[in-house]
Amino acid sequence: MKKKNIVRIIIIALFVIGIAAALMQYKREQTALEQPEVGEEPETVVLSMDENPFGVEIKKINENYDLTKNYYKNYDNNGLEKFVIPNIAIDERTYIAELRESGYCQYGYIDEEDNIIAEMTEQQKEEWLNYTVNDINRIIGQGEKGFYSFKFTHNYEELQLEISKEILNGKTTTHTALVMSLIYDSEIYQVLNGKTDWAIHIVGKDLETGGELMNINFPEEGYHISIENWDNM
Repeated sequence: MKKKNIVRIIIIALFVIGIAAALMQYKREQTALEQPEVGEEPETVVLSMDENPFGVEIKKINENYDLTKNYYKNYDNNGLEKFVIPNIAIDERTYIAELRESGYCQYGYIDEEDNIIAEMTEQQKEEWLNYTVNDINRIIGQGEKGFYSFKFTHNYEELQLEISKEILNGKTTTHTALVMSLIYDSEIYQVLNGKTDWAIHIVGKDLETGGELMNINFPEEGYHISIENWDNM
């Protein structure tokens, strides 16, 4: 397997674990709400809390686990807001399972058109938005001086990056995983604020010279950082 493919797999794995960690952290912080009667839960633990850096259990989803709204025995969405949650990387089965456990929404499922649907109360929406902003600030705080930094503008629709070429010496994977987590948070913030055509403008500049490394619109264009960005600057 090529080194580039291995790095991509590691980045996706970190991103998936990071989202799962965020969902479960939110669950721990949530005020208990009355939960609907549901079907079979995914119980097989793949990684225990002490086997990954995020401290969260990763579960293998049972093949017969119902991803549709039929999972809920007494489904009633009266008075709830409905949102289509774009999926940018994580496996849908895993995302639905974690979403249902998180308390983010009253109902989470895959609809007839294979969209990820979240239906929630106004309170749940506001709490998810507040948590998303806090998570953005937490990730921005993980910028590493002399290597990379993050900044959002335009209501979380533009992400400005300052990146040192030094990240190519072993820091690319962590940096990219953090960027992908910020993209996910921006997506959620925009969708919950009513934007069905969400997008994020990403501008990356060299930390030392200020030269432009990238200027892309995600998800139309993918995010990638390598020596080629500096060669083409």
